[in-house]
Amino acid sequence: MSFEIQIVPISHFELVRLIDTSSKTVIEIATKGALLNSWQVMDNSKLIEIVEGNDFSKGWVEFEKNGFRGGKMSPFSCRIENGQYIFKEITYTIEKFYHEKHALHGILYDAVYSIELNKTDDHGAYLNLKYHYKATDKGFPFAYTALIKWQLHKNNLVSVETIITNLSESTIPMMDGWHPYFKLDNSVNDTFIKLKANGKIEYNEMLLPTGKIIDENEFVISKKIGALHLDNCYKVDATENTCVLENEKYELIIQPLMNYPYLQLYTPADRKSIAIENLSGIPNCFNNKIGLQLMKPYQNLVLKTSYQFIIK
Repeated sequence: MSFEIQIVPISHFELVRLIDTSSKTVIEIATKGALLNSWQVMDNSKLIEIVEGNDFSKGWVEFEKNGFRGGKMSPFSCRIENGQYIFKEITYTIEKFYHEKHALHGILYDAVYSIELNKTDDHGAYLNLKYHYKATDKGFPFAYTALIKWQLHKNNLVSVETIITNLSESTIPMMDGWHPYFKLDNSVNDTFIKLKANGKIEYNEMLLPTGKIIDENEFVISKKIGALHLDNCYKVDATENTCVLENEKYELIIQPLMNYPYLQLYTPADRKSIAIENLSGIPNCFNNKIGLQLMKPYQNLVLKTSYQFIIK
């Protein structure tokens, strides 16, 4: 069998490595946050890392400070203005993490998930992680579960599926997203990006959507990132090769497959990587309602995306 799984205890959680023993590709998933923390690929005899992950040797202490690398953003992504929203005529205030005045990146980004399944066969390695959110944040008093299915396939193909189940007796608001950082070069400045977008979400000076979608064709042809600073959200179709990150040697294809109609691009100040974030709705959607999912009691919401790395 050409796949195997290794589980490594670290601090109060675990790192799970899905390994293609034929190609020597390894992806590393942290049970805390259910996040993709590393993706190593062998190019000839050289091992390369294409994910800018977290150093967990000292635990979790640097995660928020370093930009939520890889984080699962649930039950909202990006920002909620002033941490507040109104749902069914009740005003809620998120208690979790704030950046300046706004609640940021959800509630589950540091949740410790249980391993529900880990198995391999001739076609891939499979890891299912589950977390039961028990309505502990007063700003989101609605119970639900998140089941995350990570899969490593042949040909450097990684897929991740999220299944959210509303455990409340009433309808609840929901948004979902991922926050992975990718790198192909020593600097993102030397990387090219191509994006099939149906428009860009207009932001105000606080990086909150105005509600307008403006025309966007900047990346319809592969363009060098160079000195561009990106912190933009785009409306996308789940068509072939929706987003491509590339240089002269490598190509990474980000392909939303189900219920991720938006993509956020963000270049951090260190310019080492680029965050390419699948989103089910736009930032602040608990207030602007754009992409907001209203889940009925015990309803499931399924979201899926994939990443494929190609050596040219």
